[in-house]
Amino acid sequence: MDMYAQFGDDTLQGEVFEGPEKKLEVFFSPSASDAEGFRQFGQATWSELLVAVSCTILHTKANDQFDAYLLSESSMFVYADKVILKTCGTTTLLLFVPKLLALAEKIGAVVENVHYGRYRYKFPEQQLYPHASFDQERAYLSQHFSAVHSRVVGPEDGRCWFVLCARPEQQPAKKPTPKQLPLAAEATPPPSPPREGEDIFEMAMEGLSHDVCTRFFESTFPHLSGRALAAHMTKVSGIGALLPDVDIDDWAFEPCGYSMNGLRDGFYYTIHITPEEGFSYASFETNDPKYRHPEWVQAVVSTFAPTVCTATLTTRHVSPELPTYQMPGYERTCMEVAELGAGVSVCSMNFNADPTAHRKRAKFVATVAAKSAEFIAASENLVEIAVGGAMLAVA
Repeated sequence: MDMYAQFGDDTLQGEVFEGPEKKLEVFFSPSASDAEGFRQFGQATWSELLVAVSCTILHTKANDQFDAYLLSESSMFVYADKVILKTCGTTTLLLFVPKLLALAEKIGAVVENVHYGRYRYKFPEQQLYPHASFDQERAYLSQHFSAVHSRVVGPEDGRCWFVLCARPEQQPAKKPTPKQLPLAAEATPPPSPPREGEDIFEMAMEGLSHDVCTRFFESTFPHLSGRALAAHMTKVSGIGALLPDVDIDDWAFEPCGYSMNGLRDGFYYTIHITPEEGFSYASFETNDPKYRHPEWVQAVVSTFAPTVCTATLTTRHVSPELPTYQMPGYERTCMEVAELGAGVSVCSMNFNADPTAHRKRAKFVATVAAKSAEFIAASENLVEIAVGGAMLAVA
């Protein structure tokens, strides 16, 4: 049974938010003649395309390999030859597809692979076309690609991934006319081999501990606002320590909620948090292979203390490779590997927290949070005393 069945009608009928995201990844053949690719388009162009998705750009950060956009609902990452869009809530992400294809046509970019995936919706009745059902999502993508492969990966309790993969069908080469050389024949190019940074690791976490959730409410830190509040949340939550040497772009929402993008060379990192109790949710995603290692997976789980967690690897390699994670206080309840066609494979694992261990973990998190609050308050008092003393000295 889905864990959200435990909450009463008041929770479901009140104001809720769909934390689990929809995600689109579109890979294009690298162009030798246009190294900038999709990065030649600026914020104005992407803002126009995102109108169809019903989200806006909040902030942008870039390095020499890609552009990272913080959105009102999650994130977008733009490389020269791939675009990754991840949105939560009731956004209409798939409506982005025809807009992106039109943009690709302008620069002569050729689609290699399209991946669409999402964790199961908590409140599916709130979703809009073309996301009202998995069948509707598949039907919509099929309007733009003739061969769409679909799969539901995960356990029967509802904590599963819905995945769609597509690739343009190989077009038969045209017979050359007497005036044409064989090289003039047109065909859809075969996909390029997988490149570093194309395998994507994701963690979807639900039922965050109460003390973790409170760190993402602005009322917890009434003396801060805006970007200062976001930076403080990054620090006290442990997210900053989780991402050493990463250039972080963070955002705090009103009255609660948090998003961040991170950049390090060609690797991106993104975390999104819905902290409301009753439907709390956090997601972590990266193309950095380091974070698939058991010690880093444990670090992510320890940061958010969820009651349930799903880890997923999407890859263009033949067989997904994830360690057999053994996390203290958690039991692995499901593991599934699926080959989806179009050269894409997915490995998914589900974990449930042991109730006793989770209570101990929650108590530990609460103690650390209390000590941190005491330290911050003491530091602020010392600053006030020092400033007051300086004022007296001047007087």
